[in-house]
Amino acid sequence: MKPTVYIIQAPPFWLKTPPLALIYLENYLKQQGINAGVVDLNIELFKLSGICAKEWLHLDKNFEEGLFSQVEKKYPQVLDNLYAAVKDTRYVGLSIFKRNAAFAFSLAQRLSEKFPHIKIIFGGPEALFLDWKDKLQSPYTWVIGEGELPLFEAVNGAKSGTYRFREVDDLDSLPFLDFDAVKLKSYSAAIPLLSSRGCIFNCAFCSEKKLYKKFRHHSGAYLVDEMQYLKNKYNSDTFVFCDSMINYDNTWLDDFCTRLIKTGLNIKWEAQMRVDEKFSPELAGIMKKSGCYNLFVGLESASDKVLRSMHKGFTAAHALDFFAKLENAALQFEVSLIFGYPGETQQDFRETLNFIVQNKKRIPKIAQANAFVDYMDVFDAKFPSEEAEKRIKIFLKTLQEEKIKYTRSFIGNLVYEK
Repeated sequence: MKPTVYIIQAPPFWLKTPPLALIYLENYLKQQGINAGVVDLNIELFKLSGICAKEWLHLDKNFEEGLFSQVEKKYPQVLDNLYAAVKDTRYVGLSIFKRNAAFAFSLAQRLSEKFPHIKIIFGGPEALFLDWKDKLQSPYTWVIGEGELPLFEAVNGAKSGTYRFREVDDLDSLPFLDFDAVKLKSYSAAIPLLSSRGCIFNCAFCSEKKLYKKFRHHSGAYLVDEMQYLKNKYNSDTFVFCDSMINYDNTWLDDFCTRLIKTGLNIKWEAQMRVDEKFSPELAGIMKKSGCYNLFVGLESASDKVLRSMHKGFTAAHALDFFAKLENAALQFEVSLIFGYPGETQQDFRETLNFIVQNKKRIPKIAQANAFVDYMDVFDAKFPSEEAEKRIKIFLKTLQEEKIKYTRSFIGNLVYEK
């Protein structure tokens, strides 16, 4: 049976794991009895191009805006295969982000020219940002927020338009993840999954929180059963949580990790985490025992003034205590930083810089450092500022001089070069 809908990941996009949002959509539609196809053009074209991952993921407007025409010239067979696959389908869904929007819109235009009967459905974070700016194009259908319920309604004949924040109330009602629609061997060994959707916190700089209206999470029992299912099916023991954070509730986290330990699954997992002064040494030990091998921690600043302005809910002293608990449990972690947040002075920047240098033996690695970008257009001033970009360069130089470990490709990687 041919798919009723094809869901396509346009390039350029993340390479490490399958496009998780598309997998959720395909799985949900399958649960509802609707046949859906998934096409990851991103990984297919990346492998054909011969371009290194660093270059593929590097912000470059010329590359992004010219990629579709380059593909038409160099790899027409890829698009011809796609056209042949979708020609008899009724719907095509495209997930758009800032970097792949140009390719996705060009592809949508070409599909509409070739197959006027196909209805195009756009979703993804960039759909939200376009909605804020009143730039949603017709005659396309638009999904703002998560896509399972809207996509189900759209492919069941609901009229075109815009769906806003139609959210699944009970995440445990979703089927266990199934990656059969893609070739898992094309990605890293880590299987991606979510423990939650949304966020209960209110960091002032965060645009991700706008993607959801309600915070929901899986039960620990569901999640452990899902991981056991995935390990058995795909013979993989490594997982990466892609949600905003894993420690939204310490009681939940304790229960989840305890269940993992009791199953004897012997897996490895990593996640994002927030600094929490109530986090206990005992919980750190349970996380380590359950298989946690790495944590991405959003420090963002070590200036208490800036942290208050960001609504982070902790101080630099809390962060240092938190890091000590992770270190004592032998939990590997890395931190992210934001420079040039509105109101950050040179003194605030120096406080952060000195904090990192003075505690370099306690902080294993800098995962990411970027100038503040006003994604939500909240501030009147221009961001990122030139001063923030200068601070990034000073910070990078300091890391090198102090021999502090860092991921070079994630330093200043959110700003297009001028």
